[in-house]
Amino acid sequence: MNGALRIPAEWERHDACWLAFPYIANEWPGHLERGQRAIAELCRAIAGPGSEPVRLLVKDEQVERTAREQIGDDADVDYIRADYGDCWVRDTAPLFGHTESGSLAGLRFSFNCWGGKFEIPFDDTLGSWLTDRLGAEERHLPMTLEGGALEFDGQGTFITTVSCVLNNNRNPGLTRAAFEDALGAHVALKRLIWLDEGLEHDHTDGHVDMVARYVAKDTVLCMAPSPSAPNARVLATIARDLAQSGLRVVQLPAPPPVRDHDGAPLPATYCNFYVANRAVIVPTYGVPEDERALSIITEVFPGRETIGLPALDLLCGGGAFHCATQPQPAAP
Repeated sequence: MNGALRIPAEWERHDACWLAFPYIANEWPGHLERGQRAIAELCRAIAGPGSEPVRLLVKDEQVERTAREQIGDDADVDYIRADYGDCWVRDTAPLFGHTESGSLAGLRFSFNCWGGKFEIPFDDTLGSWLTDRLGAEERHLPMTLEGGALEFDGQGTFITTVSCVLNNNRNPGLTRAAFEDALGAHVALKRLIWLDEGLEHDHTDGHVDMVARYVAKDTVLCMAPSPSAPNARVLATIARDLAQSGLRVVQLPAPPPVRDHDGAPLPATYCNFYVANRAVIVPTYGVPEDERALSIITEVFPGRETIGLPALDLLCGGGAFHCATQPQPAAP
């Protein structure tokens, strides 16, 4: 093993962004086409103003044809046929970084379908397939986890949640110290900041990328509670704990209650944005809070275009833009 793996911050340059096109109808009951359109729009934003080549996984010829029709011919998208499950590659693909010699490596975890909730064929094998395809060195962390459970600044400081990492549906009996030791055996880890929990109704048991995101070294975004927003207690605790950890905290508004097409509550968030080479793609919900959230993100990412895209249809399937993307970092 070639030294500790450094996983770059998301604002560092990418060679490409990996996504996967949804195709399983029973994972998107009644709204598969809407989910596909959301991924198509995300691909266009990343490949266009984001100035980042897109590598889009498609299941077969029919799925590729649908994706091409929805994305169009003018976007820098490479269609790659592969076996995969749903579109949440943040969790099923490796987290990519570089070894001390500068070679590409992928950090993989054991994957049990988000605590056994959504078992989909090939979700558990995509990570090894993609690592092999890219000729990347594989680093396997012997813990059950998903990529969205870790947030990092590229300098060795990580943030995660107790509710996900130490959940009995993933790692029964695991302690904070044992997880930190295991993670530090593979990555350049200086510090791990623990938050207690994430958003209510998040089937990932509280992925950190829904509630707290680095925007610069020592600076993190989270959401401020308001009388009309769900999760007020959780959001207040997250902001307090991040500030007490010594980080500079910038707060976004929290969206008001957002529901799916059948009226069920959703874990709406502005934190699940994707930072492309020249743009930041932010989930929006058609509510007044959208404008303020976009304005704040523009301020903390100078030099990048801020693009708000409707996220409801994607959120109905289980996540938003960060959940559906996996950057392949440029060589250091």
